[in-house]
Amino acid sequence: MLAELISSRRILKAKLLDFLGLPENCEDKTDNIVNRIVSVLEINAAEQQRFLETFKSELAVAPVELEAMLKCSAAERQQWIEQGKLPILEYRSFLKSGIHLEYPVHDRRFILTLTPADINNWRKEPKAPIKNNGKTAASVSTKDPEENEQSRIAFSSAWEKIIADWKEQGSAEISATFQLAYWTVWASRWAKENQIKSQEIDSNKIYETHQQEWYERKNQAVKLLIEMPYAMLYFYRPPDADKLYLELCGDHQNMMKDDYYWNKWEFFNQNRKLVNRCRECVYCETKDYYSLYYLEIKSDKFPDFSFSYHTPYTIGRKFLPHPETLPPVDHVEQDGIFRFGRPLLEQEKVIHTEKDVLLKFEAALAEAKKFV
Repeated sequence: MLAELISSRRILKAKLLDFLGLPENCEDKTDNIVNRIVSVLEINAAEQQRFLETFKSELAVAPVELEAMLKCSAAERQQWIEQGKLPILEYRSFLKSGIHLEYPVHDRRFILTLTPADINNWRKEPKAPIKNNGKTAASVSTKDPEENEQSRIAFSSAWEKIIADWKEQGSAEISATFQLAYWTVWASRWAKENQIKSQEIDSNKIYETHQQEWYERKNQAVKLLIEMPYAMLYFYRPPDADKLYLELCGDHQNMMKDDYYWNKWEFFNQNRKLVNRCRECVYCETKDYYSLYYLEIKSDKFPDFSFSYHTPYTIGRKFLPHPETLPPVDHVEQDGIFRFGRPLLEQEKVIHTEKDVLLKFEAALAEAKKFV
């Protein structure tokens, strides 16, 4: 886990060598250096703290990862930030469609000290209204209609220019493809937003309905996009792609305990034939349960624009080609602030309202159908 974290943050090799006290001209591969660091950190708590302090910026926890680590919603995260429970390490920004958006990141050392009991206690406390401190995109509120309208106008102006460039420097076909690709991203994010709301306490069933409607729209768009130019569909099969289920009968549970197996899977691997012959034991495999279809939309004429989407195999198999007919890909990027299925930031909800995204999506879908 530590090795994956360090590698994913792409910390410079020179900095890793400096941490280990090795010369910059060391020819050892980066993967080997990472493994050496992990070995040190796993046995030395002091070195682990020094590492987290040295690379606190590189290892900072962004909003999406924070919500996953704490198993909380975006609204809860923002509430706890406003209450001072989640100190902010720094703010980071990115440019999206001509608009600067900011988001907070947090010191991983502090986040790792939080326990489920801490989170439960926070949830029991009275909820104060979220303030607008003007610093982060997540703090933007509909309480300032004039500012929100200016943001929408700024986006609309930037968006119209982008569409004009796609048509003038490319073609009507490229423009239709890219527009549908763009609004499909937002369809997926509104699906995620409704999913989050449906999981909150006292949620309305309408959110579940909206969630399903948005995912159906996303799947409809993906089905159309794979038929259009500038699209390439791949299949990603991870090392452990199959979902395995095992339930041992009482006799074999006792046998597992009496023979000091670590767990039921070790017992199964050592006694596979015995379990398969047993009428009371249950073992099943769901092939490619964790595999993904991966769709990429891009054109050499516009190298700064590319779109990529993933669809779980269990969903995509109903309307996408058989995996064996597709080129394989060894990696699917699913992390980061731009990832396809991430929740919406508050400022994005202001600029890309659910109603507006629906109108733009349906228009883009209708236009794209003309080229298929």
